[in-house]
Amino acid sequence: MRKLVLVRHSQPEIEPGVPAAKWKLSDLGRRRAESLAAGLRHYRANAIWSSREPKAKETAQLIGHALGLPFRVTDGLEEHHRRNVPFFQSTQEFERAVEEFLSQPCRLVLGSETATQARDRVTTAIEAVLEGDNQDAIVVTHGTVMALYLARIANVEPMSFWRELETPCFVDVEIPQMRVGPIVTCGRASRSVGRRS
Repeated sequence: MRKLVLVRHSQPEIEPGVPAAKWKLSDLGRRRAESLAAGLRHYRANAIWSSREPKAKETAQLIGHALGLPFRVTDGLEEHHRRNVPFFQSTQEFERAVEEFLSQPCRLVLGSETATQARDRVTTAIEAVLEGDNQDAIVVTHGTVMALYLARIANVEPMSFWRELETPCFVDVEIPQMRVGPIVTCGRASRSVGRRS
């Protein structure tokens, strides 16, 4: 059975004065990406796909190197567009902003695109990856757009899913049933993915 494997990028080096879309991996993030690769060995993929953001590209390169696979960068897999949003001083403040964003998908409440626009963009990009190859597809992307995509295709509750994600982690989706497996962190299954009731 074919799988789509959605990988959240590894731990970035947080630079408050730099937009998150430009952050690179920290030393810990590089080690974690290499560790996560062990959990991806059993998938039958021809390449690792990545968003253009540095933290995702570095994650994809490290996983690709560990698995002996090329990595390819494609448009549309990047995080929700929020370069115009200032750095949040606390995790709680950031989580409240994400919750508002996810709970009002058609309103422009955070950044320069709505949740619906971000979801449609990443869905189009993932569909293009799936159409271009009949093997398993490993796609390195970002937490918020992963949550939005899975909410669309598998009825996952986006905020609960987003809160469960670590950097890095992955979840696989059986195609065409769109059945979602558990969230896996550094090679071990952590939690089942919650669905809306």
